[in-house]
Amino acid sequence: MKVIPFKNFFRYGVFACSVVSLTLTVLTGFAQAADLPAAEPAPPPAAVEVDTGWTFTFAPYLWASGISGNVATLPPAPPASVDENFIDILKDLKFAGMVFGAARKGRFGVSGDLQYYDIRPSADTAGVFFSSAELISKTFIFSALGDYVLYEKGNNILFLSAGARLWAVDTELKLSAGPPPLGLTARTVSYSETWADPLIGLRGTADLSGRFFVTGWGYIGGFGAGSDIMADVMGSAGYRFTDDISGTLGYRWQKVDYENNGFIFDVEWQGPIAGLVFRF
Repeated sequence: MKVIPFKNFFRYGVFACSVVSLTLTVLTGFAQAADLPAAEPAPPPAAVEVDTGWTFTFAPYLWASGISGNVATLPPAPPASVDENFIDILKDLKFAGMVFGAARKGRFGVSGDLQYYDIRPSADTAGVFFSSAELISKTFIFSALGDYVLYEKGNNILFLSAGARLWAVDTELKLSAGPPPLGLTARTVSYSETWADPLIGLRGTADLSGRFFVTGWGYIGGFGAGSDIMADVMGSAGYRFTDDISGTLGYRWQKVDYENNGFIFDVEWQGPIAGLVFRF
């Protein structure tokens, strides 16, 4: 098992825990504030109102994320540094697909999040041995979680979630010949890596007023079992068009730091996120 660098664990752990704590405070605050009489003391905490039937959620979404970080296949190929915003990604994107789903009965449920990216950005290589690099990166990310309802009242709900995230990364690094006298000949190095990370966090939704609501999640994981550290934080505002269909718009940040036998995948994604949510 790899040893997690303390500074990385502390930094991302504190960040994710702060977001989770803020999410919990906001969600429970909104829900409880809606029940407080104007001039009376706060009532005792209400019992959790749990729907005993099956409910399902299907939510395709678009994440306009940029990507930054360091990627390396295997020695002797040097690490490639990638830093592209969403406009750059659009030019280099070959395909992307993203969807979230959940099912629940009573207090217990399951949820999943699927992401797939096929991008081919240019990249900067370290050193003077190669003049340029093209990175072909195909990334499959699937999260499977078990959910438990901590709080539910009306449309306000808070889940404790735990599970695993599967990563499958297929990377090909095309290196152009470097200038003399130290330049090396052009070469292509490819490598595939698959790993799984445990993760835990909170996910919830809280009504604002009328048809408006806020929703979000905060997860942290890895812990050296797969990656050194991974984190995923999302917050969105939403509007209910009907009781079963709503739209959301927000921001998402995701980080993973994985290294194994010379393979490096230390990458961040972040950017606006928009989606449609169908419940039945």
